[in-house]
Amino acid sequence: MIRFRILLVLLLLMAAAPVQAQPRDRKDNRWQEHDRGPRVILYQHADYRGDALVVYPGDSHENLSRLTFEGSGTLNDRISSIRVEGGAEVYVYENARYRGAVMRLTENTRDLTGRLLPAGVSASWNDRISSLRVEARQRVSSDKERAKPDVIIKQAYLDLLAREPDPSGLRNYRGLIIDQGWTELMVRDHIRRSDEFRREGADHIVRRAYLDLFGREPDPSGLKQYRSCWRRTGPRVMCATICGAAKNIEKIKRTLGDRAWSGRSQARQSPFWRD
Repeated sequence: MIRFRILLVLLLLMAAAPVQAQPRDRKDNRWQEHDRGPRVILYQHADYRGDALVVYPGDSHENLSRLTFEGSGTLNDRISSIRVEGGAEVYVYENARYRGAVMRLTENTRDLTGRLLPAGVSASWNDRISSLRVEARQRVSSDKERAKPDVIIKQAYLDLLAREPDPSGLRNYRGLIIDQGWTELMVRDHIRRSDEFRREGADHIVRRAYLDLFGREPDPSGLKQYRSCWRRTGPRVMCATICGAAKNIEKIKRTLGDRAWSGRSQARQSPFWRD
């Protein structure tokens, strides 16, 4: 009887003892390493389920077929939900090497089937991501945060193409800003890479450079010359060439003096001077 009572007391004491916390598995420990900083968690299934992988600002993966979930299997065309935490932002691309459609996310997305591809009616981003990069979100002024898409688009067109956007361009970029999370920088970069910028951008930049550096409109031969330079070498080399020409003219002015320069006695020899 005494032994029975002792055994009963021991059992009660064991039941009342605090349960020792079980250690987290290695996956959970890894996820907690940077729990106070920005990060992005990629999930295989919607509702943040299935295998997952954590990526951090500075991570760039040009081909997700080379990257695997912490469970198993590659990420390429297998991401269905995304968590964005701690002020991170992720740029996801439809194709490898950061090509094709691009979407910027700054908040959680429970189901990528609800995020349509640009100009898509039924095709979504679900299981369509093949490359991505993660950045820490930059702080922007409240004015820029409140800027309306149409204002951003119109100003970009005026700055880069010296004209108002056409209706189709306005509609296209408006959708990219609202539905795909595009920033003003992304809009401007896309315009610079567009066919219309290659057609119209050279004339606009050359005209502005001539007005700023020479105080006049470009003559037809000069415009033709720099169009060719634009096609062969790109805008940076073309602008450097124009600036180099401006420096040469300044040297001529210093050598001749203002009076001789005003008389155009020897300045007519410059290929950048036209009567």
